[in-house]
Formats: sequence, C-alpha cells, structure tokens
Amino acid sequence: MDREQLHKLIEEVTGEVEARLARKNGSKPQGKRVLLLAGPPAFPQDLEACLLSRGGGWTTADLSAENAPDRNTLQELVSRAEEVALAAPPIALLREIADGEDGSDLAYLMIRAILWGKRTALLLDFDPPRFRRNSLLGQVAEAVEALQSMEVEVVNYRRSRPRTEPLELVTEEAVRRAAKSRERTLRCAVNAIITPSARDAIRELGVEIQY
Repeated sequence: MDREQLHKLIEEVTGEVEARLARKNGSKPQGKRVLLLAGPPAFPQDLEACLLSRGGGWTTADLSAENAPDRNTLQELVSRAEEVALAAPPIALLREIADGEDGSDLAYLMIRAILWGKRTALLLDFDPPRFRRNSLLGQVAEAVEALQSMEVEVVNYRRSRPRTEPLELVTEEAVRRAAKSRERTLRCAVNAIITPSARDAIRELGVEIQY
C-alpha cells in the first residue's frame, strides 16, 4: 500500500468514526461535499449512482424541505465544503446563475461557491441541448455554456456510472450507498478491510461483495 492509498484509508476510517459519532449524538455529519437540491430530483437512483461515483461524504441540503436550513447556515456549510453540486435545477435557476443574479438562496450559494474557487458541478438529468435558435432549448444551452466557462463541471447524472476501482476499505457508509444503487454490489480488493459495522450492514441490507 503506497502513501496515497494509506492517506485514503485513513480518511475513510476517520469519516466512518465521525459519522457514527454524529448518529450517536443525534446530529448530521458535515461532509466535505455538499449537494444542493431545489426539490426531489427525477431519477433518484441514477443520481445516487452518480454521487457514489464521485466519492462519499455528501451532505444534502434540500431547500424545498419544511426544515430547510436558513441562508446563513447553508453559506457556512458551502464555505467549508471542498465540492458543491447542484442537482437537476429548474431552467429558470440555471439562467439566474448564468446571469449572475443571486436573489434566490440556491443561486446565491452556487455563485458564492464559484467565486470562492470551490470544485463545482451541475448534475443534470439531460444532455445540454445544441439547438441555438430563439427558443427555450437555446436559452438552456447558453446558460450551460456560461456555467462551463466558469469552470463548473456539467454532468448528465443519468449517464454516469459508479467508479470501478476496488475498495481497500469497506465502511458502513459505502455499504449503505451500494444498497441504494441498482447493482447493490461492492467491488473490493482481495485484502480489503471490512469494518464490523459494515459487516452488520451487509447482512442487514443484503449487499453483495465481489472480490
């Protein structure tokens, strides 16, 4: 195991410890990655697979929920994150962000994430259109191009696939993510470490382990 793999292993172990402590204390863990939602996304299983392919540690902020945090709380969450993703935004929100208008909370948070130099991603449930005439499709294409020019990664999450690299460490969080995927399978290295809580989750959720 080289130094990079060792550091990754340490981060995974630390992440699981923090998650278990947070559950024990009745609070949510503060992830390094923040997912912003305007509402329930279409094709939620595909979105789960996309998030899995990008790594763990996601904290979801659904601004349509009754108990959605206020702007100050969300701003602090985004400011501490390493990566911020906006999933399946309404077309009007896309145009708002592209035009630099930060009146709504979601537009404000995404624009701040871009200005702060965070890794940012736009997770769409469609391929950006190429139709350029004066139409809705043309407006969407222009908004997406404007965001890409700001170094926002644009991904069609319906086309994404989980990473195929075998896991060196199998955590409870990884098992629960796999249980939500279509395959319900985890690919592991032959000498992978499986934590006790992960073993319990495997039995509970029926996730298959492939070596």
